Amino acid sequence: MTTDLLTGQLQARAITHRFGGALALDHVDFEVRSGEIHALLGENGAGKSTLVKVLTGALLPDEGEIEINGASHRLRNPRQARDLGISVVYQDFHLFPHLTVGENIFAASPTPPSRGGFAARKEMYDASRDLLQSFGIELDPHRLVGSLDAAERKLIEISRALLTGPGYLVLDEPTAALEPRETVRLLGVISTLRERGTGIILVTHRLGEVTEIADRATVLRNGINVGSLERADFSMARLAEMIVGQEVGETEPPGHAPVGMALRVRGVQVRADTAPVEISVGGGELVSVIGLIGSGVSTVLNTACGATAARGAEVEVEGRWRTWKSRKQAQAAGIGAVPIDRKASGLILDSSVAGNIGLATLSEFSRLGFTSKRRLRDAARECQTVFDIRLASVDQPVRSLSGGNQQKVMLGRWHVRKSPILVIQEPTQGVDIGARQEIHRYLVDFAKNGGSVLFSSSDLEEVRNLSHRIYVMHAGEVVAEFDNVGEAPPSRSELTQAMAAGNLSAHEKEIFE
Repeated sequence: MTTDLLTGQLQARAITHRFGGALALDHVDFEVRSGEIHALLGENGAGKSTLVKVLTGALLPDEGEIEINGASHRLRNPRQARDLGISVVYQDFHLFPHLTVGENIFAASPTPPSRGGFAARKEMYDASRDLLQSFGIELDPHRLVGSLDAAERKLIEISRALLTGPGYLVLDEPTAALEPRETVRLLGVISTLRERGTGIILVTHRLGEVTEIADRATVLRNGINVGSLERADFSMARLAEMIVGQEVGETEPPGHAPVGMALRVRGVQVRADTAPVEISVGGGELVSVIGLIGSGVSTVLNTACGATAARGAEVEVEGRWRTWKSRKQAQAAGIGAVPIDRKASGLILDSSVAGNIGLATLSEFSRLGFTSKRRLRDAARECQTVFDIRLASVDQPVRSLSGGNQQKVMLGRWHVRKSPILVIQEPTQGVDIGARQEIHRYLVDFAKNGGSVLFSSSDLEEVRNLSHRIYVMHAGEVVAEFDNVGEAPPSRSELTQAMAAGNLSAHEKEIFE
């Protein structure tokens, strides 16, 4: 089924779905027209994922109907939805890193190129190249996917979804793990799809993207459609208010001067041909380190918290220089770490919320080898109040929480331990606007009370809103340092220019101004 044959709209009418006794969707109406980008917004738990699963055949609704170009359908599985012209690209990557670009594109194809019962590899690679180039994507289909950056991998997933020529494409948080330049590139591809007649449902927490490219926006709250706005009528402030249900105020930016030196990192050599990196964080200071993928940002932060034992690198805490051999050593010195991939390396997903919060302080809740579950639960409930963690019980598995609430559990772990220094990678990646505001407020208050924060973020507005100082890295070295609370804090354009070493296209310069 090809896009040019699909005109009209995909409609959900009065969709209702329950999980047990919980009402996830309550008579929700939603539609996307051919050739438009319709943003689907809401806090975690608002019902977005449930609606997406209904629209793509992964869930059968209890009530309501789906219409595709005027015809009613009962979607029983994703394959039926795909055959009817509906494709989806989920937030998490679903690629095979040890296979090539072309092999990944055709991995799920019902009709891959074949000859005599065997894969026709030349035809497969030729078709992959043609598909990629049709959207302005210059990638060698013979490259291994494991060698691609995050934006290129996301483009491969979108290309795979477009292989059958869908009329409607659902994109779930497509830019959540992307840096600014990669985001611009991906949004350009999405705009091209719209121009070619594809109806796009864009699920995102990044409201700046919505105001930049969406034609309409619909907000769900507590399983109810609370309203839709046309492009001419929405702004970031208005959308945020609809999502949260009340006016969203700005987090008070940090403005006080740091006291002394809490953390210093030196001797981090990202590449053999680059100068060693040195950075510092004062007492009560929020400091960010930013850069493009491969610039060395993650190496610096992983060294600071003991996740990476970089040769020749040293970390100073409380006036003493040390060389970490493990996270536990850094933790014992007062450094709490929140990794970029909380699910893979930050949380024990099948363990309880209380168990995850208490991981760094089990000795304090134990006596004679036995852990006091009551005291552990009490500490978790305190964190629930401090961070507004949305849960039914502190005994429920942490995997059952939304991404934003999982991030709060990670912060709660170090709140219980009373760690004076936090090293955080992507504080609010994949987090809704309400949780984002709560996390920002906590970090600012943490610093005002004397704590120190070293963080990285691909969200430049987050960087500009939270940081006292900003280090910019490029190709393994620190190329700029900005005072963000002085008389002339850096603009978004200045930060992006520094990250790219000035190599921005005219279009990128226009976007980042």
